[in-house]
Amino acid sequence: MDDALGRIERRGQVTIFIILGILIVAGVVAFAFFMRGGSVGPTTDVNPVSLVQSCVEDLVEDSVDLMLANGGQVSPSQAILYQSDEWNYLCYQADFYQGCYNLHPMLQAQIEKEIKKNTLDGIENCFNIMRQDFEDQGFVVDAGDIDYSVDLMPGYVDVKLEKRIDVSDDGVSKVFDDFGFEVLSPIYELVHVARDIVNDESQFCNFEYNGYMLLYSNFDIRRIDYRDSKLYRVTDRRTGDEFRFAVRSCAFAPGV
Repeated sequence: MDDALGRIERRGQVTIFIILGILIVAGVVAFAFFMRGGSVGPTTDVNPVSLVQSCVEDLVEDSVDLMLANGGQVSPSQAILYQSDEWNYLCYQADFYQGCYNLHPMLQAQIEKEIKKNTLDGIENCFNIMRQDFEDQGFVVDAGDIDYSVDLMPGYVDVKLEKRIDVSDDGVSKVFDDFGFEVLSPIYELVHVARDIVNDESQFCNFEYNGYMLLYSNFDIRRIDYRDSKLYRVTDRRTGDEFRFAVRSCAFAPGV
């Protein structure tokens, strides 16, 4: 009987020591937690992705608007001035009575490269801003190289943006590498309408835009004849976005 009571007593003592050990460990963890402002390593809301995406999205949207206004280039390479605005030529012929030459046969690919080139420095700055923000909060941030591309797709611009970002705090780290997103825009469709216009102007010296609008009612097309050139405005009726450019094709000789 005494042996049984002794065994029970010893088990009880062991249990008490175990409980005391757990309480001590829990106390140490809790003390460290509160001394560090309630955070153990990067918390679930430490996420640089949304900060970078918001910054880059503004850059891409501004660049897309610039492409639409400048006929697919940051700075028009060959243009005509009309009401203080430069209209970039997509198709041009210096001689009279002859069809124009397509100056930008790879217009979509060209615009994708122009957007990338126009925004790359700004994107680097977006990552720098994010890094500074996190370092000011006490995090350690390591970053890799940027892998960046832009693709015009039906209804949107696909922004592929990858960069390895390691955010760490007290030896605990999180890794982020995908910062890609999409920007809604009809620029893909507007560029393809411009291609149809250029193709007809180069072959037939004319584009029947009224008939085109009957077939494709999503677009409003306006043409201004100015100094042997044709200034085209192609507007997406749903969004109001407008792509504008110039054509000089089969111009008449002076006095004719």
